[in-house]
Amino acid sequence: MIDTHCHILPVDDGAKDMEESIKMARVAQKDGIKKIINTTHFNPEFEYPKGKILLDKISELNDILKKENIDIEVFPGNELYYNEALIKDIEKNNIEFYTLNNSKYILLEFSPSRFPKKLEEVVYEFSIKGYKVVLAHVERYKELQEEPEIIDKAIQEGAYIQVNVSSVLKKGPKTVNSLCEKLLKEGKVHIVASDAHGFDKRRPMLKDGYEYIKNEYGEENAKILFIKNPSNILEDEELLDMEEVKKKSFLARLFSKRSN
Repeated sequence: MIDTHCHILPVDDGAKDMEESIKMARVAQKDGIKKIINTTHFNPEFEYPKGKILLDKISELNDILKKENIDIEVFPGNELYYNEALIKDIEKNNIEFYTLNNSKYILLEFSPSRFPKKLEEVVYEFSIKGYKVVLAHVERYKELQEEPEIIDKAIQEGAYIQVNVSSVLKKGPKTVNSLCEKLLKEGKVHIVASDAHGFDKRRPMLKDGYEYIKNEYGEENAKILFIKNPSNILEDEELLDMEEVKKKSFLARLFSKRSN
């Protein structure tokens, strides 16, 4: 499996130090995770390290993991905190952020208190600049819980949807779990990730979520959400459209029944 949303580097509110980063990697390896995209917060309100500092830290961690015989590779990325100035700063090319493994995919989060009025317009603004938007943990936003059709509009503009494995396993508030379940049933989730922040809590573990999806929606869906689409992000390739996968699966079952 591949974890596309993980705060494994000791540079933001994730791992406290490199020792905890190594502990997180051991947990991930035991759980069946092979690759991790580090997604350090990129937030102008906090002075988190960025640019080459992040690359050096990732290189340092990968070297340590090899020495410790931990079979996991860590890739660069940021979780971008959206505000109105972000797109302007990107246009001016004066900010040092990383897409997911230097692909066209960006991981985007929002302030719970300042959620954009037109989410689809935000997605559009990034798309015309050549980026593919992955919306982080959409199930956590009150606005989307109350009006899930907003997500539909964002998907129509090209957004991809990431949910946290804790929500899949119904470990969050009822409103969060309910939206996550609704999106899964409708084929509107493209990636499941850990959003891990440490060793003791919010750990980098995906296996239970994989098993849940396999049992509830079929193994092919589990492979897409935990392996195929994350791999396509790493390779900068198109993600599978889950709604199309769902339609094809339905048609295949229908055809099979008619043949019998």
